[in-house]
Amino acid sequence: MADYVLGIVPRRCMETMFIGGSVLHPAGLNELLDVACLKLIASKLIGYTMFAVSAVVKVPQILAFVSSGSVSGISSAYVHLELTSTIFSCCYNTLKGNPISTWGEMLNICAQNGVILLLYYHFSNSFGARALVSISFHIATAYVLLNNMLPDLQLPRLACEPLLPTMPSACDVLPGQQLMAVVPSLIILASRAPQIALNFSQGHTGQLSLATSTLFFLGNAARLFTTLTEVDDPVLLAGVLVGLLLNGVLVLQLVAFRAATARYTDEQRKAKAS
Repeated sequence: MADYVLGIVPRRCMETMFIGGSVLHPAGLNELLDVACLKLIASKLIGYTMFAVSAVVKVPQILAFVSSGSVSGISSAYVHLELTSTIFSCCYNTLKGNPISTWGEMLNICAQNGVILLLYYHFSNSFGARALVSISFHIATAYVLLNNMLPDLQLPRLACEPLLPTMPSACDVLPGQQLMAVVPSLIILASRAPQIALNFSQGHTGQLSLATSTLFFLGNAARLFTTLTEVDDPVLLAGVLVGLLLNGVLVLQLVAFRAATARYTDEQRKAKAS
């Protein structure tokens, strides 16, 4: 943050605006209008805005569960993998020392995912030993990651050699910290794919919230810009692109199945009333 004024404006841009403590100087204005400078300022503003908005991004989903008293339409894999993904993201960015403006929303989303996990077990009437094992697993995962205890990974020769013609580094050792960055992308795919498949198979989206999914899609689009601007990390960039694609599919499903979902929720409400 030492290179930024108020954590937003690059210090070099601010300093060129003032000559010897005088008022705005034309040279400073030209510097302020520099594209690289504006991109950094925009990236910081977007990042901190996302951090603030993320504090309530999953509230519509949480309220939908509480008001309906049901978690129907939500897959167990989606709930568990979503929380695991955010834990990995928070731990990786913490260890890498990446600017909070490039990942801070994950802290808020991780906390809200924890609430959703508890609600899932509560409304599915399975808050017992299984829930305690799940909660303990997530806590242990965070401990292992924050202490950089994830082991390095190397694929067996039989598995990696066929990939060498198209992926020369397939047999290289993948450091544990880099593996930590890869896992969220794989988890996003594994968590969204079952939910997308479930939506297609049942013909409705259950209690999934359009507001929450849309916010996630827009957040991914904004995070794409901030990642390209502030962080030189291809693995993180790939994860953002995967999330953008899959969240886009979920939003399209929520719009396409809106009528069917309305009929389904109305039937559920009538059945519960009777």
